Amino acid sequence: MINPVQEDEEGTTVLTSSQMGHADVQEDTGAQNQNGGNKPENQNQTNGQISGVQNQMNGQMPGVQNQMNGQALGVQKQTNGQNPGVQKQANGQIPDNQDIMIRKKGEKKGMSKGAKAALIIIPILVVAAIAVLAVIYVPKFRKYNEAEDLMTQGKVEEAVTIYKDLGDFKDSYIKGNGAAYYRYAVELEKDGRNLEAAEYYKKSANSMKAAEDYGRSGDKNSDEIDSSDAFDKADQCYYNAGMDQMNAASYDSAIEAFKNAGTYKDSSDKVIECTYKKAQALIGSKDYDGAIEILSTIEDYSDVKNLLAQCYYNKGSELLKAGKYDEAYDMYTKSEYDDYKKKASECIYQKAGEYYKEKDYKNALKSYEKVDSSYKKCIEEKDKCYIGLASQEYKNKNYKSSVEFYEKVQKTDVSEKIVKAKLAYIGANKNASNETTMTYIGQLRYAGNEKAQKVFLELVKWNIESFVNSSEKDMEKKSNTITAKAGSDIYIHTSFSFSGDDSMKISGYVVYSDGNKSDSISFSDNVVDGWSSWVKINGDGIPKGVTYLYLVNDNTDKIIEVYPFTVK
Repeated sequence: MINPVQEDEEGTTVLTSSQMGHADVQEDTGAQNQNGGNKPENQNQTNGQISGVQNQMNGQMPGVQNQMNGQALGVQKQTNGQNPGVQKQANGQIPDNQDIMIRKKGEKKGMSKGAKAALIIIPILVVAAIAVLAVIYVPKFRKYNEAEDLMTQGKVEEAVTIYKDLGDFKDSYIKGNGAAYYRYAVELEKDGRNLEAAEYYKKSANSMKAAEDYGRSGDKNSDEIDSSDAFDKADQCYYNAGMDQMNAASYDSAIEAFKNAGTYKDSSDKVIECTYKKAQALIGSKDYDGAIEILSTIEDYSDVKNLLAQCYYNKGSELLKAGKYDEAYDMYTKSEYDDYKKKASECIYQKAGEYYKEKDYKNALKSYEKVDSSYKKCIEEKDKCYIGLASQEYKNKNYKSSVEFYEKVQKTDVSEKIVKAKLAYIGANKNASNETTMTYIGQLRYAGNEKAQKVFLELVKWNIESFVNSSEKDMEKKSNTITAKAGSDIYIHTSFSFSGDDSMKISGYVVYSDGNKSDSISFSDNVVDGWSSWVKINGDGIPKGVTYLYLVNDNTDKIIEVYPFTVK
C-alpha cells in the first residue's frame, strides 16, 4: 500500500522513506541549471578560464601547473554543486526512515554566500600567482632565447654576456663559462677557419679552467668537455692554421700560429722552417737587413751560414754603391764570401779619398793603411797625406811634427821642405841643451847647409869636424858612410879647433839606427885647440842605417857635436 503524499504548509511535498522506495526520483534539469552548478554555459566558461591559464604557462612551470589544476578542479566541483552528501542523495542513496523535502517545480534555490565568495576569490588568486611567476620566469626565457639566437648569428661574445647574466638558469652557467665558445669554435673549425677556431677554443679553455678553479668543475656540458680538451683543440687548430699560413707564404702569421701551438706535433721545427722560408723570400726581394736579422736566429739550420754570408756580401754591395763605405766594409768583412777582401779594400780606398778631400789627412792615412796590397799599395796616396799633415803642422808652428811627417814621404821629393822645417825649428829653439836642435844642426851642417853651420858656431864656439873609417890612425880617408863587416871595427874620428886658449872636458854616447843608446863614453884628456879623438864601435851585429855620435861638454852639460853617419 502506498502512503498518500503529504504537503506542508508552504506547499512542499514531503515523501517518506517508504514512499521513496516506490517512486522514481527524477532530475529536474531546469532546476539544476537554475542552481548554477550544472549549466553548460557556466561550466564552459569556468573550464575556458582554466584552459587559458594552462595555455599561458605552456607547461613551463610544472609545479605551478599542478597547483592550478588542483585549484581549478576544486572550483569545478564546487560550481557543479557536487557536494558529496548531496550527490549521494541525488543518486537515491537515502537512508531508510529519512524524509526529504522536494521543491515544487519552478521554484529556485539560492546559492550560499561562501560559494559565491569562493567563485570570485579563487580565480583571482590563481591569476595573481601566474602573474608573479610570469614576471620572474618569462624574462629569463626571453633572454635565454635571445642568447641562442645570437649564437646562430655568430655574435658569440654578446651571447656569452647574456648567459653569464642568467646565472644558473637552465644550462646558462655552462654556456657562459666556456661551452658557448667551444660550440662556436667547432663550427669555425668545420668551415676551415682554423686560426679563429683556435682562438675561441683557447677562450673556451680559459673560461672552463677559471670555473674549475672556482669549484664548479662538476658542471660539465652535455659532451663532457673540460678545459684540457679545449686546450688540446686550441693547439691542434693553431697547428693547422700554421700549415695554412705557411702554404699561403704568410710566414709571419704561420710562425705565430706554430708558436701558439706549443708542443703539438713538430710545431717548434715548423717555426724554424717558416723562418728559413721567410728569409729566402726576403732575399728574393733584396731585403738583406731583414734576412740577416732572422737568419741570425737559426744559424745552425740547413745552409743558413752560406745564406748569411751572401746576405752580408750583397748588403755590402748596396752600401758601397750608395757611398756608405764604412758600413759596406763591415758587411764585406763579415761575409768572408767570394772576393770580399778586394771589395772591403775598395770601400776603404773610397773612404780614404773622402777623408783626403776633406783635408782629414790622419783618417785618410788610417784608411789607406787598411787597404790590402793586392788591391792597391797606395804609396802615392799616403805621400799626399803625409805632405798634407806636414804642411798643416808647419802652419801651426809644430816644426818637429812637420819634419817627422815629411820624413815619412817615400816617393815625392820633399827634401827642401824638410830643411825648411828643421831650420824653422832651430830658429825657434836655439839652445845647445836641446837635443833636437843640435841633432837638426848636425844633420844640416854635415849636409853642407851654411845656415846650420852658422848657428852651430854661435852656440858651440868651437869648430868641430867628425868622419868615419875603419882605421884608428888613418886621418886622411874621410867618409860619412861605412860598411860594417864581421870581425872589423868602426872608428869615429873627431877634431877640435878653437881661436882661444879655452879647454873643455867632454863625454859622449852613440845612438844606433834602431834607437838603442850606447853606454857613456869618457875621454881622459881635456879638449884643447888642435886636439883630436876617436871612438871605436864593434862592427859585429851593428844595426844598418843612420847612426849618431853625440859629444857633450861636461862643464856646461851642453851638446857640442852631433855627427850622423850611415852604416851599410
